[in-house]
Amino acid sequence: MTDSVFNYAKTDYQKPLLLLGQRPGLFDTVNRHYPEIWSLYKAQKSLDWDENEFDYSSCNADFKTCPRATYDMMIKTLAWQWEADSVASRAIAPVLAPFITSSELWAAWQRISDNEVVHAATYSEIVRNSFDDPGVILDEILRVQEAHDRLSEVAKAFAAGYEASHKYAIGQLPNDQTTYNAVFMTIVALLCMERIQFMASFAVTFAICDTGLFQPIGKAIQKIAQDELEIHVELDRAVLKNELASERGQTAFAQCRSQIEAMLEEVVDSELRWIDYLFSEGRELVGMNADRLSAWTLYCAKDVYQLFGLSTEKYSLPAHNPLKFMEKWLNISKTQASPQEQDIAAYKVGVMRRTDENQVFDVDF
Repeated sequence: MTDSVFNYAKTDYQKPLLLLGQRPGLFDTVNRHYPEIWSLYKAQKSLDWDENEFDYSSCNADFKTCPRATYDMMIKTLAWQWEADSVASRAIAPVLAPFITSSELWAAWQRISDNEVVHAATYSEIVRNSFDDPGVILDEILRVQEAHDRLSEVAKAFAAGYEASHKYAIGQLPNDQTTYNAVFMTIVALLCMERIQFMASFAVTFAICDTGLFQPIGKAIQKIAQDELEIHVELDRAVLKNELASERGQTAFAQCRSQIEAMLEEVVDSELRWIDYLFSEGRELVGMNADRLSAWTLYCAKDVYQLFGLSTEKYSLPAHNPLKFMEKWLNISKTQASPQEQDIAAYKVGVMRRTDENQVFDVDF
């Protein structure tokens, strides 16, 4: 058996590297190397859910009767969300797998990949159940060129990571700084998509749902937002902070700094262009406008700039959340209705833990 399948010669069980360390051997929970990452893996398991938990039939009537501007905004937002999560569902584990050398990190990213399948399937089910002829809407979604352009920068980074990972897996790339930089930039791109781009789309969805329309879609996408913000983004952050504290990560940041700054600027610019397009052609949305959505996008981007200790003269990054209504949508417990009103969404599975093991209790009879 080659060490690419099982590494019998592995000697770093006490503290393996997250990325590009010794090839994996035993899946190890004896040594707890990265407790924060393991905790995020467990949290993602506890948030398990299914794309068919919500009844989207009422959305069929909403799409038929809502204002045309609202219809267009929802369709265009769904187009990007469906496309982006389709990419994420196929790109995370396959691209990063050859680089991962930690049991905790493999557990977390493969679970997140599974979760991204649920996200992509949710958007597909929304379309399948919300329209009389889903095929027509599918064609309409695929024609939104602006949505494809919006994903282009992150897609290019994923493509570079995909090529590097497959070449590394078959021995065509060495385990050197250049290869490390490729995986580092892939993770940066993943963070940009999940912390900046998804958050901007969620704001449009939730602003529409705040008008009373598309409530099942709102509840489903609220579950997606919870996954992204509480787990996916925090895993990206934990990995990058760990790597930035290492010599190899510091070298990667020094060598890729200008590339990171360019990627951040290009992602933010693409979001601002998208927002201008979304509010063009007479489209309006109650409680939302292009300026407020742009400010929210910059507020989300500030978190990524701060993680890397970067500043920007091009944008004015808001000090406070410009969309207060997002707080209730991103905290799922604040919008929980009773089961009689609508499908419940605020729950976790597998969260009960035994704390009485090996304890002896006195019982009075």
